[in-house]
Parts: sequence; structure tokens; C-alpha cells
Amino acid sequence: MTPMGTTTTIIASARLQAYRATLETKLKHPRCMKISCTQETNTKGGKPASRSNLTQNFSSERNLGTLAVISDITWKRFSYEKKRYYHSLSGVRDLLKRVRMVHSSKNQSSQKGEVILACDRFVRTDTKDSLSKMAKLIDGKQIASDIRSELREQIVKWIQQGHRAPQLTAILIGDDPASNTYVANKMKAATDVGIVSKTERYSSDITEEQLLRRIEELNLDDAVDGILVQLPVPDHINERKVCNSVSCGKDVDGFNERNIGRLCLDMNTLIPCTPLGVQELIKRCQIETFGKNVVVVGRSKNVGMPIAMLLHADGRNDTCAMDATVTICHRFTPPSELARFCKSADIVITATGVPGLITADMIKEGAAVIDVGITRVVDPVTGKNKLVGDVDYDEARKVAGHITPVPGGVGPMTVAMLMKNTFIAAKNLAKK
Repeated sequence: MTPMGTTTTIIASARLQAYRATLETKLKHPRCMKISCTQETNTKGGKPASRSNLTQNFSSERNLGTLAVISDITWKRFSYEKKRYYHSLSGVRDLLKRVRMVHSSKNQSSQKGEVILACDRFVRTDTKDSLSKMAKLIDGKQIASDIRSELREQIVKWIQQGHRAPQLTAILIGDDPASNTYVANKMKAATDVGIVSKTERYSSDITEEQLLRRIEELNLDDAVDGILVQLPVPDHINERKVCNSVSCGKDVDGFNERNIGRLCLDMNTLIPCTPLGVQELIKRCQIETFGKNVVVVGRSKNVGMPIAMLLHADGRNDTCAMDATVTICHRFTPPSELARFCKSADIVITATGVPGLITADMIKEGAAVIDVGITRVVDPVTGKNKLVGDVDYDEARKVAGHITPVPGGVGPMTVAMLMKNTFIAAKNLAKK
């Protein structure tokens, strides 16, 4: 019999051990529990352990039931409610204080009384694949293409049911080259998925009153489902007033203060496109967020703050949030503290527009890195302009488990989410 309070050593990965322990605490008779186990690692001859060992069951005496080993693969397939159930069980925090993992063929005990688990490198369950020298590339361009394909099929079915095609109107003020490119890309994507698009161009001397009047006309136009005002607007126009003037139901950018408020309350709403794109990237790459530590670098009201809301909120509610523990850093966070927070994070999301802000030594091995920042700089070698993110990509990918490139990461997802929001707006307006 295993006395109460005695540490049971099972050779397994730290993550599997933690979740096995949560079930262990739920058994009715912990005082008379005996768990038998088979070594799950195999370091002899450099051969990896059998994957079937990771799903082996452990039985306790006196018909106390079966204690299942939860592998990473099984965990990813769990429903949201089942994940919440396992996390709700007691004992996880205490176990993690007594358990750590090393690459060794033998288990050990430290002077602090903690159990050091032997874990073969072939069966590590870190986010980063131990056998890979580089992080897994998060191909935002390909994922965005997949989303557009899905939308294209949905819109075809929508039209076949007797509805008109969704309609998106963009307002572009001035002749800023970057804004022109962004709007052109958005209109091209709209055509690709079957959304009717229109761009209204105005000179930079348009008055605020004239712009607000035109937006109100579009709000009242039943043929328009989505309204997009390309930011930034000229200095003489109040950006917040413009965003609030767009009808909530047609606010496909998600910038109206009422839509932002509903997002903060975890209610059904049109979510800003870039944060929604980040959430979709994480989900489609199956990066675990439940109970994980996330650092969001940047606190802008259109990007940083909504990303933090989507990551930390309760996944049972309307926004399908991600139940992470979130820390927000910004320009007044001391560099040493920024490095400390990032180093402890399972996921780092940065959106500051400061090239090279996040370096490789600030990233925990195996962490996921989502780079939202995008800045045009001059390449010192070629003398040509190029786009870079906030992360030192070439070095960070040697440490991270997943990483987005710039360009080709979050940018295409922002456009895809705009198309998704436009279709959602069209369906909501059709119901009215």
C-alpha cells in the first residue's frame, strides 16, 4: 500500500504525470491506493518509446477504478468541458512543485524532495519537437487561403438559398500608399470569396461632417452589409468618432465602442479582424492555450487589448475564448521585466511595430511566437525596403516551437477575418 502523502514516482513526461495525478486525487480511497506502472521511456540503442505506452492504463487495488494516462494527442481531442473538468481537480499545483523532468535513463530524487522524472527525448511532450532544430512555421498565408475556400463554399450555398451576395463598402481617404495597398488586397479577397465590394475614395481635405454624413447614408442602405473605413484618417478627423458612427451590425472592423464593449463582456459581437485572426491561427495550429501563460506585448485598443481579451476569457461563452493566463506588457514595461515575462510564457504575441524588440534569449524553448508587428525598413545590405516584425525571426526560430513569419503570418489572416465578419454581418442583417 502507498501511505497518504507519499510521492509515487512514475516515469513519464511531466505533462502526462500532472494530469494523471489530478485523476489520482479524485479516487475515493487514496490511503489504500497502489499504482503499478511500466517504464514509458526507452533510451537503449537510441530507439524511441512505443507510442502505445503513452496510453497505457494504470489500475488501483480494491476496485477503485482505472486511472488513464492522458497523452498529448488524447488531450487535444478532449472536449472543452472535459478539459475544464480535469483542470478543476485538485492536486495539480502541489504535484508540479514536486515534479520536474530531465533527459535521463533513471529517475532520481533531489535534495528538495522533488521527484525528477526520467524522460527519453523521443517522447517529450513540449510544444517544440525536440528532434527539430527550427520552429514549426505558422503559414498564415496558407491558413487564410483555407479559410477563404471555406467561405467561398458557404457563400455559394447562401446565394443558392435565395439570398443576395454579401456587400462590403470600403472608404479610403487620401493617397497613402500603404492604405491603398491594404484596401486593394481586401477588395481582391472579397471578389475571391464571392463578396460584392466597392471602394469609395475621398481626398484628404474631406471634412469630418461630410464623412460622417456619408457613413450614415451607408448605415441606412439595406444593400450594404459591411462598412470599412480604412485607418488612419487625416488628423483633422476624430478617429474614435468615425469608428463609433459605423452601425454596430455593419462594423466589420469591430471598432465601434459598443462592439468592443460586448467583446470585453464576452458577448456575441463582431470581433476586430487582427485579434480574431490571431485566435484562429492558434486554434488551427492546435497550440494549447488552456491554463497556459501568455504574454501580449502591446496594449492598443484595436489589437493588443482585444487579443488579450480573447485569450484570457472563458471559452464557454460567446467569443469562444481561450482560458489562458495573460500578462500585458507595453512601452513602459522595463526591458528587464519584459524579458522576464516573455521568458516564462508558453505563447508570446507581440504587436508594437518596434523591429527586433523580441530577441531569442527572451523566448522559452518550445514557446509559440505570434508576430503581429509590421514595419517597413531599409535593408542595409541591398538598400531596398523590406517588411519586418517585432521579433528577431532568424534567431527566434531556433528556440521557439511555433513562429509566424513577417510578412505571410498574421497579415493574410486579418484580411480573411474581414471576409468572415462581412459574411456574419450579412447573415445577421438578413435575419432582421
